[in-house]
Amino acid sequence: MQYELFSDADFQQETPFSGRSVCLLGSIPKPTQQRILALGAEIKQGLSRNVHYVVVGKNASADSLEYLQQLAYNGYNPKVLSESDLEDIFQGHYSLYVVPEQIKKDLHLTLQHYLDSRLSYEGSMNPLYMKELYLPSDTEVSQTELYQMLGNRGIYANAYIDDTTDILVISNSSLRHLQEGQTDDTLRYIEQQYNQSRAQAFRFVMTSESELLVWLKQ
Repeated sequence: MQYELFSDADFQQETPFSGRSVCLLGSIPKPTQQRILALGAEIKQGLSRNVHYVVVGKNASADSLEYLQQLAYNGYNPKVLSESDLEDIFQGHYSLYVVPEQIKKDLHLTLQHYLDSRLSYEGSMNPLYMKELYLPSDTEVSQTELYQMLGNRGIYANAYIDDTTDILVISNSSLRHLQEGQTDDTLRYIEQQYNQSRAQAFRFVMTSESELLVWLKQ
């Protein structure tokens, strides 16, 4: 099938691709690529955190799809387009596909983030030695008791996250929210601090209030 590229009049209208980058994964027909270019896109062959859209074609490699998931895990969420989405855009149905020109991190914490970065208390007498903890205000155990127990072990903690924070304590209530796929003020605060930082990957170590308390009482 032959495609007719868009006329000059089409360029006068802002499209979802205007000034945006589009990464092509797998096999995308040349005419389709030309139509994407005609709508103002810059086509990228390599997937990175600096792309606005990802088009998943046939035979997209498993490594590329895995990297796409990794980007989302770290708060980078290019809009993924299917062939039907593209056809919708080519027909001029733009409203559902527009994304901001400026790419920003937008991490949403999940239970997987906690499980992947969970602190291990095994194999070390004091895994928190020389570490700085973020201690949220919504713990079930009183803050006074926790700070005293931490101080007795020579561990420093505070109620905010900054560049020196090593470990995030997740309260029992926040952990329940993660397990239920929900959020709360503490989780949103952690997301905000990461999203506003220069970090390109979520590397915080986490521990739950319950696990911390068990270890402190040993």
